[in-house]
Amino acid sequence: MSYLTTNLSLSEKYAHLSRFIEQRLTGKQWLWQLTLFCAVLSWCLAVPPYTVMQSSDAWTFIKMQSQDLLHPGDLGYYIRRENMVMRWMLPLMSFLTGHNLVLILIIQALLGCLFLYLCSREVFRQTHDKVLTAFFALGLSNLFVFSWFFVDTAGYGDSFAYFFLLLALFVRNPVLLFICLQCAFFTDERAIIAGGYVILWWITRRLVEQGESFSFSSVVKSTLALPTWIVLLAWGVYLVFRRYIMSTYFYGHSYSTMGSPVLFADAHRWGLGNSLWTSFEGTWLLLGAAGYVLYSTHRRWLLLLLLVGIGVLITTGILVHDIDRALGYGFPFLLISTLILSRSIPLPEFRKIIFVMAIICVIHPLCYTLGYNKVIWAEPLPVKAAMALDRMLGWGWFD
Repeated sequence: MSYLTTNLSLSEKYAHLSRFIEQRLTGKQWLWQLTLFCAVLSWCLAVPPYTVMQSSDAWTFIKMQSQDLLHPGDLGYYIRRENMVMRWMLPLMSFLTGHNLVLILIIQALLGCLFLYLCSREVFRQTHDKVLTAFFALGLSNLFVFSWFFVDTAGYGDSFAYFFLLLALFVRNPVLLFICLQCAFFTDERAIIAGGYVILWWITRRLVEQGESFSFSSVVKSTLALPTWIVLLAWGVYLVFRRYIMSTYFYGHSYSTMGSPVLFADAHRWGLGNSLWTSFEGTWLLLGAAGYVLYSTHRRWLLLLLLVGIGVLITTGILVHDIDRALGYGFPFLLISTLILSRSIPLPEFRKIIFVMAIICVIHPLCYTLGYNKVIWAEPLPVKAAMALDRMLGWGWFD
């Protein structure tokens, strides 16, 4: 009897929480209010390392690029420089802002809030449920892909690529879609692979929303839709232009931080398991549920296509040093999963899945892998406060 009473109590608490959230999410600006709350909470749970901004060599090289993009010089000074020769988004931001790092980071954070807003708006469009949307926003805001908009103070720039890829999921104008993809590609080469995930999003959206059958022929038909051709065009234009620039201005340039030497190095493999979890945390539950639904409802051609995409994401992610950053480009699979589940299972069940997902994402510390097995913890506000107090009083508790 006590066991049943405990279950009933937990159910009542969950119902009370749902009612509380629904009562608070009122008014025309409820989604912006939700976005702001989640962003502030995320910042408090993973305070950015702002001191890194002054010591990062990437910002020095970005300034050099902004002054002479095709002849930055000193490529051998630091290993990251060799990877940045075709990453032009941050040099553009540096040029436009007069290399004002504070302003660049503010813009980056604001784009993060817009990223969270657009993702949450899409989930609400799919479900028309404010409580579920709130749970999703809470989970996403404490995931690496969103937190990186705040935590990245070292000049990696992936957040800009994440944002432009998100826009590529929503814009219907072919020209705008092409521009968004190019902006993402010129932020980081990982976005080139992520262009394939944009195609998977448009395939799934067409199949689900237009009530298409999930036969092989319908999947092929959806694959040959306009967005696919735009992505292919964007790939072609970028790769041709890149080949010209590399052969003309960076002839003989090579990359030492990707490929089989990285994949099989012990120090790289030791951080792999951590990154596979920390990149998605509780959202693995969402991905797994969507996969199970596709399998159970015999929509296996789409499931196969998405599994290939996940396989590509993981494979390409482990070929580079910073695995979490690479796996973060797989965020379209989260929206693909919510779209599938919103049309396949009862709303109360879907809401509970997202609720558990959100709890896991919130309580899990933000840890990510950079370089060779260098696991970094973005400390929450109380720990940061204790560290600041330690420095002020000279206790020596922290290094």
